[in-house]
Amino acid sequence: MLDLSKFVVLGTSHENLTLLERESFIKTRPKHIIEKLYEEKKINGYVNLSTCLRTEFYLELNDTLTAEEIKKLFPVKDMLLKKGMDTIAYLFKVSCGFYSVIKGEDQILAQVKNSFAESLEDKHGTKLLNIIFNKAIELGKKFRTESMIAHNALSLEAISLKFIKSKFENIEDKNIFILGIGELAQDVLGLLVKENLKHIYITNRTYHTAEELKKKYDTVNLVDYKHKYDSIKDADIIIAATSAPHIVVEYNKFIPKMRENKQYLFLDLAVPRDVDERIGNFENVKIYNLDDVWDVYNQNSLNRDKLLEDYSYLIDEQIEKLNKSLSYYEKE
Repeated sequence: MLDLSKFVVLGTSHENLTLLERESFIKTRPKHIIEKLYEEKKINGYVNLSTCLRTEFYLELNDTLTAEEIKKLFPVKDMLLKKGMDTIAYLFKVSCGFYSVIKGEDQILAQVKNSFAESLEDKHGTKLLNIIFNKAIELGKKFRTESMIAHNALSLEAISLKFIKSKFENIEDKNIFILGIGELAQDVLGLLVKENLKHIYITNRTYHTAEELKKKYDTVNLVDYKHKYDSIKDADIIIAATSAPHIVVEYNKFIPKMRENKQYLFLDLAVPRDVDERIGNFENVKIYNLDDVWDVYNQNSLNRDKLLEDYSYLIDEQIEKLNKSLSYYEKE
């Protein structure tokens, strides 16, 4: 029997925790904790929705542990916890972009789809999770089509580029160095290439992966990861967006190479952060992170908020459809 009361979400996001608090949470290796519960059959399955702004676990519980008991495994005071229908309504709103910094943006829907696909690939799915996530993805598409809320919406990479441009009269002559080639880093790189910038350098711990990206963008320059500090010292703009769980630009390795007569702008888009914050103590260095980007380019327009309100009835309709689907499966 499919029991909605067993569907819960636990996690953190930019809405309830600061960047520093989210970093601390990620350093506790939350996915490892959830995976261990799954392997020990203390939960039936899970979907891990992890982005630069949120780390959430959608679980189907069994009778072994309560949601409150699982929550106690994480050393986070203000951790999100929702159960049953509240979880469904929350996931549906996440999928529609209600809780995104840019309301209704497309990226979160893609991230929900990817997280669900990864769950299926890793065999973490259950019939209940599959039904709910399929309905959430279906709703996310319909919501954007009917409301057109994402029309001309700015993405994180577009906002990041605007943020960089706000700090310089022009960036055409600037040396730009990108650390990491994950999804966000590639999105930023794509926009920089469209700007016809000629001085773009990229590096990645796995060199052959960077070589594949070079085939797509032949104007970018590849840097061997072990020589990254030599390139950083000559860069004007350093964009860090790796998935490393530790500091990538270390204080003791960068400072000896730093040119004191040169201005550096670091845009650290990673969580946990890639750049040692002590580097920012020097007058010629400015370090900005995700929270700075959102603070400056918060696009929560009144029009977009109104669209969320006007089309929220689609969520109620989808919940009704979900309940009918669950009733059908219970009769089988």
